[in-house]
Amino acid sequence: MVGRALIVAAGALGCIGGVNPVQCAIDADCGASAFCAQGACIDGTRSCPRMQPTFSSINSRFLQVGCGVGQLNCHAQDSPAVQSGPSFVGHPYATLVNAPAANRLGSVTGLVLVKPGDAAGSFLLTKLRLTSTSDPAFGPGQPASAPGSTCAQTLSIIEQWIQSGALDD
Repeated sequence: MVGRALIVAAGALGCIGGVNPVQCAIDADCGASAFCAQGACIDGTRSCPRMQPTFSSINSRFLQVGCGVGQLNCHAQDSPAVQSGPSFVGHPYATLVNAPAANRLGSVTGLVLVKPGDAAGSFLLTKLRLTSTSDPAFGPGQPASAPGSTCAQTLSIIEQWIQSGALDD
């Protein structure tokens, strides 16, 4: 009996402050104005998460959630699909900012994924704004499953971040 009580007490103490509880398992757990991603509720929708024009916000609420990072597709580390673009796993700041874009499925060369201070010259925004699945100059729009589906508000936040110097904040 005492042994059982010790096990229960140890289990309870192990949970206090040790692990963040999962907020959600499915979108419905988050209410009408949020969605579930990797166990956390995020305000907004998958194609239009509420963000701030900072890298930390864009990364945690958009790149890590909507770019297939947590799965074996799109921009995940070991994905066969990542051959057409960079991996966004973890903290992909150096992968994005002042980084050359491969553009393997388009004809334009010399592109930079994120050019600080130059949103119009940043390939990331070009890819997110494309609505075609096979643009001859720039390849397919993103996300690959629904090109051009990123909302105007999200694009504007990313543009603000780039125009403000694309800081790692």
